[in-house]
Amino acid sequence: MATFSLKQGADTFDFDVFGSVKKGATNVGTWATDGSNNIVVKKPDGTTMSFTVDWSFNADNQLVLSAGGQPVFNFNKVAGNRPFYATQNAVIKVRPDKNHTFGFDLRGTWSFDANSHSLTVTIKTVKSTFDGVLLDSRSRFMYHFFTKNNGLKIESIFGFVGKWNPANVNGVPKLSFSYTDINGSPATFQLPNGITIDRSVNQFVYQYDKNNRTFGIQFIGVLEIKDGVQLTYSIDRQVGQNGDQQVAATTFTLNVSINNKSLSGDIEFFVKKTDGSNGTTVVGLSGDFTATLGTTQLQVGFSFTQTRGANTVTTSFGLTGKLTFDQNGEVAWGITTTGGSITISISATDIKLGDARLDARLNLVTADGHIVGIQALFGISF
Repeated sequence: MATFSLKQGADTFDFDVFGSVKKGATNVGTWATDGSNNIVVKKPDGTTMSFTVDWSFNADNQLVLSAGGQPVFNFNKVAGNRPFYATQNAVIKVRPDKNHTFGFDLRGTWSFDANSHSLTVTIKTVKSTFDGVLLDSRSRFMYHFFTKNNGLKIESIFGFVGKWNPANVNGVPKLSFSYTDINGSPATFQLPNGITIDRSVNQFVYQYDKNNRTFGIQFIGVLEIKDGVQLTYSIDRQVGQNGDQQVAATTFTLNVSINNKSLSGDIEFFVKKTDGSNGTTVVGLSGDFTATLGTTQLQVGFSFTQTRGANTVTTSFGLTGKLTFDQNGEVAWGITTTGGSITISISATDIKLGDARLDARLNLVTADGHIVGIQALFGISF
């Protein structure tokens, strides 16, 4: 049985990693940690002894116990044991061996480094930085790291319960994650990069590079677009296997303007700044341009499919504007903006023109006054 020793006065006490405490050959009680992260021994008669200690995680993500400024014990260097670390309500739950029931708690304050994307915790006055990655496929704030343990790499995950908060920073959509700290006070992790849309599933995603690899959070939600000028995204509520909430539902809205030069392939938008001007961030959707006959004119739209777990959702939206002829005499989609007007070309293979139609919604007037009829648009016949 692996043990470590601590002194109180002239007496030495031996602590095993599964909770028992001895003085010499005599069992004197069991140990745990208190709210100040000190070790407390509970004796059989109900009285207690307290030992002032410090805790830290080293560069290999190994938990080290110190006393009097000197290291005493490394929990990841116990032959046969596989230490396990997790979080619950921002408290670190430690099990010296994942296959044993004994465990203890460590309470600290958390931060997220914007430069390295590293999670840090300060226990008492000692700050530890975990070498890991922010990674999840269900909108959650989950930090994965491995500890080197007798030649093995053992994964642990620190998860936090909370809610995503949107912000528009000069046209860059960003998110922060709010959670409750160990004192019951609100705390926040700020994600330094902007979010974008993963066009393979048409969901928002947060991504960053570390050690020549890409990591991040895949969000799951519902995307809606109004008239091609406003994007609304509702992040789904996520729960654990026990039904407890992990992420609260959140909805945010971005004002956008279309960035396409032609109505083909993906649709792309500039994210507008809060003053209404275009930013430099472009978000796009994979799908198909389509057409529908509106009440007053033929309307151009876009149809896309979102993957939400095991389900898929198909959504269509219309674009504000109207069919017109551009300066080259080709049919285009005209959009009037506060700064003027723009025309977006339509491939000749995507539109079929013919004689004037009885339905005026399907007619266009050329620059020389001729009326032509639209027979088909984006593969849809009218």
